[in-house]
Amino acid sequence: MNSPGDSIDDIISLLNKHYHPNCNQEQQSQQNSRPKAGIGNVMLPQIKQQLNVLSAIPNTYNNNSDKFKRKAASLNRQQQPKSQTKDTNSFLIPMTRYLTFKPYSGSTDIIINDVGYYYKFGSSPIKLVKGLLEENGFKENNDKNWTLYWSSCAIRSEIYTNLFAYQKVCHFPKSYEMTRKDLMHRNISKMQINHGFINFNFIPKTYILPAEMSYFLEEHEKIKNNNPVYICKPHASSQGKGIFITDKIQDILNKQNSNNSYVVSHYIDKPLLINNLKFDLRIYVAITCINPLRIYVYQDGLARFATEAYNPDSVKQNRFVHLTNYSVNKDSPNFVANQDPTLDYLGSKWSLLALREYLKLNKINEQQIFERIEDLIIKTIISVESAIFQACEMNVPFRSNCFSLFGFDVLVDQFLKPWLLEVNFSPSLNIDAPLDLKIKGEMLADLFTLIGIVPLDQRFSQDLSYVRNQSNYDVKKHQQEFEKYILKETEEEFKRSRGWKRLYPSDQSSRYSKYFESDRPLNALLRNYYK
Repeated sequence: MNSPGDSIDDIISLLNKHYHPNCNQEQQSQQNSRPKAGIGNVMLPQIKQQLNVLSAIPNTYNNNSDKFKRKAASLNRQQQPKSQTKDTNSFLIPMTRYLTFKPYSGSTDIIINDVGYYYKFGSSPIKLVKGLLEENGFKENNDKNWTLYWSSCAIRSEIYTNLFAYQKVCHFPKSYEMTRKDLMHRNISKMQINHGFINFNFIPKTYILPAEMSYFLEEHEKIKNNNPVYICKPHASSQGKGIFITDKIQDILNKQNSNNSYVVSHYIDKPLLINNLKFDLRIYVAITCINPLRIYVYQDGLARFATEAYNPDSVKQNRFVHLTNYSVNKDSPNFVANQDPTLDYLGSKWSLLALREYLKLNKINEQQIFERIEDLIIKTIISVESAIFQACEMNVPFRSNCFSLFGFDVLVDQFLKPWLLEVNFSPSLNIDAPLDLKIKGEMLADLFTLIGIVPLDQRFSQDLSYVRNQSNYDVKKHQQEFEKYILKETEEEFKRSRGWKRLYPSDQSSRYSKYFESDRPLNALLRNYYK
């Protein structure tokens, strides 16, 4: 893994120049003037050991593997607009190498050699994450010497503030602004007011109760003769817990009497059906950087079906008709498990690629549907970009420390209009079936490759000034070099995208600039670059 010419002495020399991310330039100057033992004298045995075993890590993976060949021809899976890539070889920026990951095989017999790469769980271990990392040479370690931190819950602020540049954590601070149902609706409603309802008309009309109870009752009174149907969800629940559908206002009032906070939305009663079954889409979305903003969508995912034939007049309490959550329908006597990942168009759960092929074969404009889905993904993230950006500036030392994986749940109606139902903070990575292992395993391996995890010998050899959050770095003094670095960083990340499609930035970025609360310089730089 070492580059030609990298020697242990070279690496130790670079290590001696490294300073803690929370140390400013003045403090660093003072520290450099003091006599101290070189870090190389302390860490030399450890570094020698790590360098000698680097080659043992299975960190190479053929980007042209067979995993996408089956459907690539029909969907142009790996193709992206030519305008998204440009030649940055002329940028005189030091080249950084990154690890590549292979998907998890599903094996439970993994022999782990301690070669210096560690991960840490901030919540209960997840089999897929654990297996994938360990098959790629990582070992679980609860000390601070970890490279990757994975948690299904929000991450404490002290973890953010003490990060080194090489460390990665799986959530941005305040990303719950998009994933809590009440906050998501509040933020998108704000965008509807500020930028026009028609531009953000991709969520059902929604009320946050009890805060908007009087408004809800007033609106219901206007349309009660039309017998409106509502779907009610606890504001911070998941996996279908606590959801109910009703056309009786008293059912909602009874829930409010129990002091529960609910998100109440108008029910979409004309969904697109397949085999007379209602379905929704689980779309995997990644944010790899907030400054500049970089958004990706995975080109495979899941279509999840209800397990009883759809009838808008059916008993609303029948969850197997109206709800598409896997956690609900797996208990249905009609649930059909998929046992063969190559037959991903059978059963109660399909792959997203199989669904797209089905739509095309049935002369349904799937390209229009997914262009609209990509549009709502970008706009939803922009609605919370300012909150996440400010939280990162306050708490996160480096631009490269955070990434996020989200699960966007989307319902398509009979008019081919996609509706955003919710955004999942930690989308399920359970691998209950071979299809789950295939799709989620490949997606996660491609995500870990995308985010840019540096090898051991480059942990401290980066020029940290380029990756610092701007509040800790005087950009004006080094504007030209800094902009070149950002362009190079963005292009190098794009080359690692594999199954991920970059949505933002792109040659269409200018369409979205008016929706940002602030037109940040780095976003403008990339927007102009990809015109």
